[in-house]
Amino acid sequence: MRKRETLHSSNIAVEMKPPTYHRQRLLLFLLEKAGGKLSKMDLQKLLFLYVEESNTGHYAFVPYRFGCYSFLAADDLELLHKRGWINQQNKHVELQVSLTRQPWAKGSAERQAVRRWLSNNTKRGSALILDVYRRYPKYAIQSEIKEQLLSSDELARIREANHREKASTQILFTLGYEGLHFEEYVNKLIHNDVKLVCDVRRNPLSRKFGFSQRSLAILLPKMGIQYQHLPELGIESESRKHLNTMADYEALFAEYRRTLPSRELGLGRVMALLAKQKRVALTCFEEKSRSCHRHCVSDFLAQQHKLTVIHL
Repeated sequence: MRKRETLHSSNIAVEMKPPTYHRQRLLLFLLEKAGGKLSKMDLQKLLFLYVEESNTGHYAFVPYRFGCYSFLAADDLELLHKRGWINQQNKHVELQVSLTRQPWAKGSAERQAVRRWLSNNTKRGSALILDVYRRYPKYAIQSEIKEQLLSSDELARIREANHREKASTQILFTLGYEGLHFEEYVNKLIHNDVKLVCDVRRNPLSRKFGFSQRSLAILLPKMGIQYQHLPELGIESESRKHLNTMADYEALFAEYRRTLPSRELGLGRVMALLAKQKRVALTCFEEKSRSCHRHCVSDFLAQQHKLTVIHL
């Protein structure tokens, strides 16, 4: 086994754990080829442009306070900071370890691709923000600084990009996060003007970034979307074991439908929230609604209350 790289500080050797994922290595490559230090805002903007133009799919982004933003990238930067690869101070990020001797960096095609890409992308600061806002106006819709930077015509383009499916009538949506980045999931909610997410998992735990109960409860409100956990509408873990065929799922859903009238508390909470918020999404894991018990809930409520239901 190859010995791990160590960082020596004040004569104390600190063991360095290599970056786990290719996306984390990309962050280090961007810092390295940009001179070793970037503002956090520049790093987010450069990362966004690189992902868009290289079609790597490492990260997704949401329209946030200063434009395009990846919560996953911010989480990865925090991890890299804890492991000693970078230092985050105030508004800047600085590389702390040379990548030259790293086995995973030597000969990396992406490292060279980043170098070539950055040679043609030299804008920083306000010039970089302007470039992103002008080219991708939909990511500037929630920016707190757009009025300071853009002309009236450019602001009009951003307002046009802020098209959301709105309705005064109640709409119950359903959405699964399977196969989605957290930011892609949030963008679906934003586009459909969803005001509140009802998590119908019995145990809302996930190893995937952003989808545990704690993460959803913290991150969704940052995007103006409320979160509620409704465990009474979940299915016990024991009942979800040994689901191998569609017939197994159908049997599970048939039993779940039989129990729905007794889940009066949870169903009542959904209707009360829908009456208040107008646009509410039931969320769970599975991508296809017919493979998830959330469709049983939406079908039942639609039949009982003549609701409009949209599966995102």
